[in-house]
Amino acid sequence: MEIDSISGKRRTSDAANSKPSRPRLNNSNGSGPSQSKQNIDMEDISSMSANKKEIITTFTKYRDTLDVHYDQRERIIKCTRDITALSKKIVFALLRITQDSPEKVFKDAENKHTQVLELFKKLSKELQNSDACKYNRQATAGIQEYIEAIGLWHFLQHNNLITMDQVLERLSMDVQPLVTVTNEDYLLGISDLPGEVNRYCINAIGKGDHDAVKRSLEFLRLLKEGISLVLCSCHIKELGKKLPVLNSSLEKIEKTYYSMAIRENELHSIGIMNVDNSKQANII
Repeated sequence: MEIDSISGKRRTSDAANSKPSRPRLNNSNGSGPSQSKQNIDMEDISSMSANKKEIITTFTKYRDTLDVHYDQRERIIKCTRDITALSKKIVFALLRITQDSPEKVFKDAENKHTQVLELFKKLSKELQNSDACKYNRQATAGIQEYIEAIGLWHFLQHNNLITMDQVLERLSMDVQPLVTVTNEDYLLGISDLPGEVNRYCINAIGKGDHDAVKRSLEFLRLLKEGISLVLCSCHIKELGKKLPVLNSSLEKIEKTYYSMAIRENELHSIGIMNVDNSKQANII
């Protein structure tokens, strides 16, 4: 211990405060803890590399599976859009029946129907060897639009509702239907008919075809009754949404038919019922 000449305080030497150092082991022969730790690290690295390779291989398989799924899904969506567009063209062709001859209209619809079946063939190939229900959500829009088109076609020819068996028959080639049509697809397809029947009535009124309005009114009343019974027994969310449209179309046709009946009585009372139908329509 030393005494500081300036401050007069005691000062401890650094040698007294320093801690004794631990003796180092001589590992010149290559054995010892450091070498053992190095061997363990190399084993960990080798193990991590194997695990990493296995993980990459697994996720590569997942990626390839998802790529196949999404590519197939996109092809189904594209095919469904083409079916929807061509089915709408069938509807537009059928609505010209009040302007052209039925033979010409139905022939044009038949040509477009042949093209639709070719698209359904492509869709059928995409749905082969896979779970068709998995892609039903992507395909159902085109199926519903097609059912609406052939449903209007059937109504114009036979004045009644197309059945499920008749839909499958239209879609059948080589006995088996090209695609699976569920009961929900059928119900949602025919529930879109009121809008097209309403347009048909508007065109028929312009030509003075009162019988067409009467047939359409009877048809929509029966259709509403059937859909209401279905909704009482089971719940289909999308079908419930389409019921207000059906009611609106039915109400419009009923008002039109009642107005026509009243106007016919008025014309009859003043003795001008010999006027042809087209002129009566202009008066109404």
